Amino acid sequence: MSPRERTAWIAVVCTIVIWSHYFGTFWLDVAARHLNGGQILTRFIVCMVIMAVVMIGLNLATGVMTRKNMQAPPDEMERQIEGRADRIGFRVLEWLIPVALIAGLLNTGAIAAAFPADPAGSTALIFTNGILMVIVLTELVRELVHIVSFRMAA
Repeated sequence: MSPRERTAWIAVVCTIVIWSHYFGTFWLDVAARHLNGGQILTRFIVCMVIMAVVMIGLNLATGVMTRKNMQAPPDEMERQIEGRADRIGFRVLEWLIPVALIAGLLNTGAIAAAFPADPAGSTALIFTNGILMVIVLTELVRELVHIVSFRMAA
């Protein structure tokens, strides 16, 4: 397994575990009609820090254990895999961002009615987290394309 494929596996597992917790709790809060901006911001920062620490730690540990140089320039196959993953990721992003925005715009009335204490703040939190979820899903797809491409080439 190449170092770049290993990094993709680490990214996929970390993303699924950490961000599914974040978005799961966020959407449960939305369903319960209880949004606390400070609590959501704290949860976001904690998830970001955990993601960074775990990814850096695991990548360093696997690099030391395998003694392979991650600084080596990518070969032609790795560049092709990276290009394919980027193309697919950008296509997913191009489709999901408008879908998320249109879905949000169509539901602003329902959001405002569900959160009468702070309709504007709740709408902003839901829109922001919807876009963040699209970005995380796009990165997940991109890393999965890396893994599938490396496995097919192996």
